[in-house]
Amino acid sequence: MNKTETLLLNGYFYKELFLDYKKKIIEILKDPSNYTIVIFYFKEKNNNYFMENQKKIFNQIGFKTLLINPENYEEFNYLINHFSKEKSILGINVELPLPKNYDLIHLAKIDIYKDIDCLNPINYHKFLLSKKENLEHTLIPSVAQAVLLMLQHYKIPFEKQDIVILGKSLYTGLAITHLLIKYNSTVQIINEDSKGVKEKCKQADIIISVTGKTNLIDEEYVTSKSVIIDVGFEIENGIIKGDVNIEKVKGIVKAVSIVPGGIGLLCNLSTVINLYKLLTLQKI
Repeated sequence: MNKTETLLLNGYFYKELFLDYKKKIIEILKDPSNYTIVIFYFKEKNNNYFMENQKKIFNQIGFKTLLINPENYEEFNYLINHFSKEKSILGINVELPLPKNYDLIHLAKIDIYKDIDCLNPINYHKFLLSKKENLEHTLIPSVAQAVLLMLQHYKIPFEKQDIVILGKSLYTGLAITHLLIKYNSTVQIINEDSKGVKEKCKQADIIISVTGKTNLIDEEYVTSKSVIIDVGFEIENGIIKGDVNIEKVKGIVKAVSIVPGGIGLLCNLSTVINLYKLLTLQKI
């Protein structure tokens, strides 16, 4: 196979967008320090890397932030109800996946106007029903919005394209699917029972991997036309890794997003964008 120059996609362009949304939010609130963002987490997975970074990005706007690790369902249930009613609490997010003894329906307890990751089923349903023309005013799950931002920034054609998504979680793989089909893309979801996965990936224009299985995607999954968006994230022996073995696909594919420094940065930005959308839908 002939070598090609592979474009490495990063998410550092988020900084300019962040400053724009920071300005817009401050114009609405005047003093963000009067408000708090609450982020729930349930375990020490990956040292709570994303939760800590999300806390930092909201702190940069001027918000107070609370990282809360509930001891049990009863405490989680009580705190979501409590914070949803508190006027000083402006945004609520919950780390996924939930513990095994929890049910996603509990996310319905998040106030729809404080739901910065589109977790409440009401907001998620509005997202599913929305048309692409209305997305500017629609909450979008952060992972899906991050993928869209990446594709748009690098001007990667994705409308009416053939796209394969590895992973079917409700707020990741399925959310990305529902977002991209609004652009008339043909999307195929791959799960652990799918057959002929490598061939299906080779036939796709874009591969989006959200499995959390490190180095899953290598040269056997791709061709020279492939664009890969790596949404996977794990820490192994202190090293951050994604789903894609970049060294194996570099020089073959058109483009691949890096980990770290890729989609994760845009996920945190996406919660800020959602907060701005929520502020425009209500009176503070």
